[in-house]
Amino acid sequence: MSLSLAASNPREPLLRGVYPRKNRTNLEVITSDPICPLTLLDVRAESFTYPLHFHPELELTLVVHGRGQRYIGDSIQNFGPGDLVLVGAHTPHCWLSDKVHGQSVRALVVQFPENIFGEDFLDSPLGRPLQALFDHSAQGISFGGAVRERVVEKLKALFAGTVRPLDRAGLLLQILAEMTTAEDQVVLGLGGHAALRKNNSSQVLDLVIAHIDEHLDREMTQREVAKLAGLSTAGFSRFFSRHFGKTFVTYIAELRIKRACQLLLDNEHSIAEVAHLSGFHNLANFNRRFFRFKGMTPSEYRRLARSQTRWS
Repeated sequence: MSLSLAASNPREPLLRGVYPRKNRTNLEVITSDPICPLTLLDVRAESFTYPLHFHPELELTLVVHGRGQRYIGDSIQNFGPGDLVLVGAHTPHCWLSDKVHGQSVRALVVQFPENIFGEDFLDSPLGRPLQALFDHSAQGISFGGAVRERVVEKLKALFAGTVRPLDRAGLLLQILAEMTTAEDQVVLGLGGHAALRKNNSSQVLDLVIAHIDEHLDREMTQREVAKLAGLSTAGFSRFFSRHFGKTFVTYIAELRIKRACQLLLDNEHSIAEVAHLSGFHNLANFNRRFFRFKGMTPSEYRRLARSQTRWS
């Protein structure tokens, strides 16, 4: 895939204030065009050094040149040229790299609010595929293959200096429409149930979610939660899979690993304590499950997470 892109003037990130947040995560305040609230950044530097941050806008990032580590939510992975990722609103993220003599980095970044196409658009039948995309982007979504090829071509046009604001909005909609296809996309982090709560407000779902949250650190059986929901075990299994998109056991394991990732960022707890606080009362089982979901051991994850401070 060719990553030669239409020329555009390098711009500094549009910042009007940075405020400290727990775990060294900063709020980035983005100033956008009042006519078309779409911020385009052509980032060119010796290395990617901007620290872990978040903002209310979604962000689409294409790495043109550069290699390093990408942090999105609980996901820590290596990246290289062609890395294309959509990051959801309020999701902590950063791309970091070391300086390499004689080499530079470049990224094309598009930032936009969820309601860029109107307050009610995402609730309409036409906008529902975008709502689903935005919900999944809370964990970060990486795109490859044919989808990436098509998006890169449209990004070239989006960054052309002669494009009118209305045309920019139209091109963004085309790009996002390409991304709603199920092919060539990978959700990077482990999910939660915020989007589920928004889209399904039944009393049974709220009751199940509240019980899971309250008792995630202890033994919890499907039979126990089924009884709470007033369903048979078999009926609850079907109900859960239909609404959550996965089995009860898998879902609980994902939430526990996500909690473990958050605890591993804190230096106060040992690996054994993290396992216990996350609901794993067998260290070997915790290590096995963690590796299955994250592709690395808890110790490796903590080491990579700590390396973020080397750049920030």
